[in-house]
Amino acid sequence: MRRKNIVHLVLILGLLSVFNLTYAQDTSEVSEKGKEVYEESCAHCHGIEGQGDGSAAENLLPRPRDFTRGLYKIRSTESGQLPTDQDLFDIITIGMPGSSMPGWETSLSANDRWEVVSYIKTFYEGFIESETPPRQISLEGKIPYSEESVEIGKILYTQFACFECHGNLGRGDGTSAPTLQDEWGFKSWPANLTQSWNYRGGNNIDDIYKRFIGGIAGSAMPMFEDPAFGLTIEQSKRYNELDSKVEMTESEEEEYNQLDEKMSNAYEILDLMADGDATEEQKQIYDTAMKAFNVKSWHLANYVKSLSPEKRPEPAIGKNVLRSQYIASELPEMADTAWETLESSYFPLVGQIIVEPRQFNPTIDSVNVKSFYNDTEVVFLFTWDDRTHNTEVEEDEDIGTTFEDAIAIQFPVKVPKGPTDEKPYFLWGGRKAVYLWQWKASDADKVMELTAKGINNAGAQEVQGDIQAKSEYTDGQYKLWVKRALKTDDKKDLQLESGVFVPIAFSAWDGANGDVDTKRVISSWYSFVLEPVPSSRRFIYPPLVALLSFGLLVGLRQFVRQRNT
Repeated sequence: MRRKNIVHLVLILGLLSVFNLTYAQDTSEVSEKGKEVYEESCAHCHGIEGQGDGSAAENLLPRPRDFTRGLYKIRSTESGQLPTDQDLFDIITIGMPGSSMPGWETSLSANDRWEVVSYIKTFYEGFIESETPPRQISLEGKIPYSEESVEIGKILYTQFACFECHGNLGRGDGTSAPTLQDEWGFKSWPANLTQSWNYRGGNNIDDIYKRFIGGIAGSAMPMFEDPAFGLTIEQSKRYNELDSKVEMTESEEEEYNQLDEKMSNAYEILDLMADGDATEEQKQIYDTAMKAFNVKSWHLANYVKSLSPEKRPEPAIGKNVLRSQYIASELPEMADTAWETLESSYFPLVGQIIVEPRQFNPTIDSVNVKSFYNDTEVVFLFTWDDRTHNTEVEEDEDIGTTFEDAIAIQFPVKVPKGPTDEKPYFLWGGRKAVYLWQWKASDADKVMELTAKGINNAGAQEVQGDIQAKSEYTDGQYKLWVKRALKTDDKKDLQLESGVFVPIAFSAWDGANGDVDTKRVISSWYSFVLEPVPSSRRFIYPPLVALLSFGLLVGLRQFVRQRNT
């Protein structure tokens, strides 16, 4: 019954939208200027005819939008509606984070961007076929952000099975994630909700709410589906409690049937609303049901907002550089609570587009790192998000070829003596060699030492040092713990000492995204340092200065007394 209701809701709301599917926004005649700007700046991806088949389209994920279908992802309008001119202008201006669509605010004048809006609309006749304007999503009844609202949204996130795509903690690692496709049959990854800076339609609560109400047309993200349409949050909770019971009392069964009937009536009224046959009383019931529907959407939006930091973390440079903290005791294991006392240093990653095969569509956004050291050893904790756990090469009819997940941590063989000294080439060295720790998901508790003189010229060291490693994969995130001696006898290894800034860089492979060999995500050189051990003299100097000051004051007082006498 419940599954049938969900499908019914989507179909009926879709029918309600059909009546206003096309609208006569102010579409001017074909702008020669708009055509000129489009063909120069947009056609390489979206194609000359706007079909999303430009020369660069094959290399992009998600694929560029096909404007001829009238399916636009980011809108301020309801499901089934076309966007407003302002919606189109805004996307052209700010772009779509997490995709290959850049913002054009600094490259095109406002006038040119408006001309492109007019020209894009000529690809789809729906913009000029109706005199009815698009129905915009109302923000009336907004639920303010609060811990209480977040907790309600968390429950709804589970009830509405958002985790099936977005994962238990929102990292995009749901069981459905590997098989999702868009309207055109192309691969479509669910959003990592813990990285709001990559939300393509904006990351404030209003924007998130609009994605629930309007859906993301053409993508695997539908409009918000309420399995308990017509019920309030409290009634939904009670309905689920009763539905999960193996046996119900007579009164419970009666209560369950009443709630179920209320839902059925709400769906039936949707039919009448679509046909225009609803009575005033039925319209009132419909308005009440939609109000409850919107309240749930606001709570869910607040929960999603809570999953991510407000802003993207600052990269590990300057005051944010990775500083390994000294402890005199044994270094902490991976699960030790001591790690919670440290702030992570954030290392952003980008697709490798210099050497074939390139990665134009990266799915791993960053690596976060913490570190401790003592008198003899250093330990690192690396964490990064990956939607899938891949340990080998696999061929799948639906997914395609997947490869093994991996990460490599790169250092120079010889640490530069100063900030102006030349470093090896950041892409795995060249004339100057680099020293690498490489971890692969198939051997979860092992790190190999490599030496490289180029991205295609890397090999395992003959003598492998004593490097301890442990890893785990949970809820869309890898953790890798690595411990090694500060000093080794191998001249090819990195030698560490406190107070010296050491270059560090990363490569990572998401096997489900086709990453293998040079097709990967990378970083440029950053730095880390073993934070110098605070000197014990800091405990001596303050009291010594205080004692000397006191003695000076006593002596000065005695001198003044003698002089006055």
